[in-house]
Amino acid sequence: MNLWINVAHNATEVLSVVLIFRLLWLQDKQNGIYRTFVAFLLAQIFSTLGYYACYWWQQLDYRIVWSITTSIVAGFSLVLVYALAKAVLAELPGVLRISKIILKVVFPLAIIIAFSTSRSEYWLTPAKNRYGGIDRLFNAFLVADKGIAFASVLFLLIIFAFILWFPVKMSRNLAIFSIGLVVYFACKAGLELLTIYHLTSSHARSIYGVCINVTLALCFIYWIVFIDAKGRSAEVRIGHSWRSDEQKRLIEQMEALNGVLMRTSQRLPL
Repeated sequence: MNLWINVAHNATEVLSVVLIFRLLWLQDKQNGIYRTFVAFLLAQIFSTLGYYACYWWQQLDYRIVWSITTSIVAGFSLVLVYALAKAVLAELPGVLRISKIILKVVFPLAIIIAFSTSRSEYWLTPAKNRYGGIDRLFNAFLVADKGIAFASVLFLLIIFAFILWFPVKMSRNLAIFSIGLVVYFACKAGLELLTIYHLTSSHARSIYGVCINVTLALCFIYWIVFIDAKGRSAEVRIGHSWRSDEQKRLIEQMEALNGVLMRTSQRLPL
C-alpha cells in the first residue's frame, strides 16, 4: 500500500508542475491570485525536495527541514487566502475590509487554540517517545501548522458560502479556481489530520492517504482542464444563477450590505 501512496503523491507533484506552467502560460494579469498560487505550489515542491534530500543525505535532520519548509508553505497559504478574498470580493470593498479584519483575528486565534490543545496532542504523536528539544520544536510546528490549515479551510468555506448565496460577479476562471481551492485545502487539512493523529490501523491510514492524494490530483486536473484563456474575460455569478428574479433581489441586498459594512469598517482599524 505504501507503493500506491508514493505513486499517488508523485502524481500530484507532477500535475502541480503542469499546472504551474499552465497558469504561467495563461498570463492572467487581472488576478494576482494565480501568481500567488504558483508561489504556493513552488513552496510545496520545495518541501517535497526537502524530504528527498533528507532521504538521500542522512546527515540532514528531517524534523528541522520539515519545520522550515512547512513554515514557508504555511506563510504562502495565508497569503493565498488573503489573495482569494481580495480577488473574489474586489467589487465589494466593504465586505472585503471586514473580511481582512476577520482574517487578522481568525488566524492568530486558531494558532492559540491549537497550542492550547498541544499537550494532549503531544501524547498522540510519535514525538511522545522522544524528549529532545528538537522533538518539542517539531511538535510545536505540527500544532501550529494544523491550526493554520484548519483556519484556512474555515475561512475558505465562509467565502465559498458567501459567493454561493450572493451572486458575486467574477471571471469564470476565478470561479473555477475558487471551487477547486476549497476542495484542495479541505483535502490538505484532512491529510494534516492523518499525519498528526495515529488512531487507526496502518492499513486504514494507507487507504485514506491514497484517497486524499488522488483527490488532490483530481483538483489539479480540474484546474488544468477548465482554466483557460476564454475564462479570463467571461464573467459569471455562481449564487442563484438558475433563478434570475431571486438573483436580482440578492444583488440589491448584497450592495446594501456592502454599503453598511463599508461605513462600519471605516470606523475600525484595517
